[in-house]
Amino acid sequence: MSEKKIRFGISEWILFFSSTVAIFLSSVILVIATLIIFSGKKIIWLFGFVKRKCVCIKRPITFILIGVGIFFLINILYWRVLPVRWKSKEKKASILVKEGESLYQVVKKLKEKGIDFNPTIFLEYSKFLGIDKHIHIGRYDFKKGVTLYHILSRLKKGKVTAFDVTIPEGLNFKQIAGILQVRCGTDSSQFVTAVTDTDFLKKLKISAQSLEGHLFPDTYKLYWGIKPYDIAQIMVAQLRRNFVDSLKQRAEKIGFSILEVLILASLIEAEAKKPEERATISAVYHNRLKKGMLLQCDPTVIYAISWPDRPNLARPLVLKDLEFDSPYNTYIYSGLPPGPINNPGKKSILAALYPANVDFLYFVAKGDGSHVFSSTLEQHHRAIREIKKENKKS
Repeated sequence: MSEKKIRFGISEWILFFSSTVAIFLSSVILVIATLIIFSGKKIIWLFGFVKRKCVCIKRPITFILIGVGIFFLINILYWRVLPVRWKSKEKKASILVKEGESLYQVVKKLKEKGIDFNPTIFLEYSKFLGIDKHIHIGRYDFKKGVTLYHILSRLKKGKVTAFDVTIPEGLNFKQIAGILQVRCGTDSSQFVTAVTDTDFLKKLKISAQSLEGHLFPDTYKLYWGIKPYDIAQIMVAQLRRNFVDSLKQRAEKIGFSILEVLILASLIEAEAKKPEERATISAVYHNRLKKGMLLQCDPTVIYAISWPDRPNLARPLVLKDLEFDSPYNTYIYSGLPPGPINNPGKKSILAALYPANVDFLYFVAKGDGSHVFSSTLEQHHRAIREIKKENKKS
């Protein structure tokens, strides 16, 4: 993701010009005061342009001028030059600014992280510039040696830190919503609403019931508080970047639409625990589809039971579950289910497009993540019996 565009508001210009004027005035005042002290005469030349006699300046006024100059310099040093006291053992401190939090709460978080400064001066100066009402939400990282001006400037400009969020292969959109809520503060229910929003799907030119299958698993650079529709759009765009023209041509060659490829890839993703078995599992489903056989994919039943708004099934399937009436149940309905059952990764998509050249029609799990593949029902039943025997022994 690209960084947010930074626009200078009136407060930034005030900070810039006030600092510039302060430096100028303090320099002028100190020069004048120095001339007064070290000049033997009571007449000084100002700015080198016009010679004029000046009123005699008495010693008290001299000290006032020096004091004003020192005051300006101290303020410049305090805000722009001197680093804040760093009490933390870490060299970097991170804080999260959430929706609705005040600058006072932000200051409290900074203090808790060991960034020590005078909160009263910081808050009053922020109020004077109007910055206290324009704090951007997000995660902010500050390094040891940071100045107060730098802290205030980042909060005002919204220079939040992007961080890595990994979405693993094979998760459904409800599981992805949970990750985003924990890692990014994105409301999970709003994310579910976004990925099932028919108007949003039309805008993305996706003809499906939801974005299931289109939320590409990857590691993303995200910001705290990212909007549900924004992250959904980012993930769909990532899928489209990975589903290149050669893959589209391959899908057309085997008679599959892009959606059908994603559906089949999601079944493969759910079943394949060993990466090397993906192409073989794909071949079983391709072979069964060609013969008009039921796919009988257990993960489709699990998905059917929890679709669309029920909790994900947390127990093993039982025989009665196989009778659950849903178009996603491939024990009842022939062909592919109406949509993907998870969000498959690139390897499963490739497996769906390039199945192994084998005649297998069945497979059964061995219990260690691998499967026994069979070409006939008799072989399949024999494999089941042998696996049960092995399990009893162990």
